[in-house]
Amino acid sequence: MTRTTGSSRVTIVVTVALLAAAAAYVQLNPPARLVLESGTLAALPANLGGFRSTELEFEDVVYEELKADDTLVRRYSSPEGETIWFVIIFHQNDRYGAHDPVVCYRSQGWEIVESGLVPVARKDGGFNANWLLLESAGTRRVAVYWWYTAGELATADRDRFLSRMAVSGIATNVTFGAFVRASTVVRGGDVEGALDLLGRFVQETLPYLPDLFGLENTGG
Repeated sequence: MTRTTGSSRVTIVVTVALLAAAAAYVQLNPPARLVLESGTLAALPANLGGFRSTELEFEDVVYEELKADDTLVRRYSSPEGETIWFVIIFHQNDRYGAHDPVVCYRSQGWEIVESGLVPVARKDGGFNANWLLLESAGTRRVAVYWWYTAGELATADRDRFLSRMAVSGIATNVTFGAFVRASTVVRGGDVEGALDLLGRFVQETLPYLPDLFGLENTGG
């Protein structure tokens, strides 16, 4: 992955207007649910690209805060001792799942050292994901994250994600949103190496996401 630095710009007026329209529409036309039951995300292969996984869990208070329809929390480890923490948080309809991970990291004592965008290759031309360089108690981590929704939209832009959800809700009466994050420890100050490791791992996961999210049931 080749990183760039920068900060996101918030498009408040358009997003709020679309969400308000979606909310009004939902009140008049209760949304249909996707064919995705709790635990479906667990279908993601336990072994990916030489990494073997261990199932993890959030603390109960985190689950209560997220109010997700399904979650996946795993630690993937390679024979060489590399570790990747991988998280998917899935919400349907009125649960937008667009929490800000920067706020979460800071609340846990992590300092945001650097941030920006990193390109992720995909068969349709790819998309940008967010990346963060984090530090706490002398340990550094790199995290890569993005949002995923109808039409196979993958984006680093939280507001674009929310807008697409609103439009999808009005057009199809079905909305879903998924937050996807992969993170790893920076070894020997090699931030680029950590990003490259995450990039290779993300490429292993991408082919499985459409089926996990039931995109065949969304019109996307």
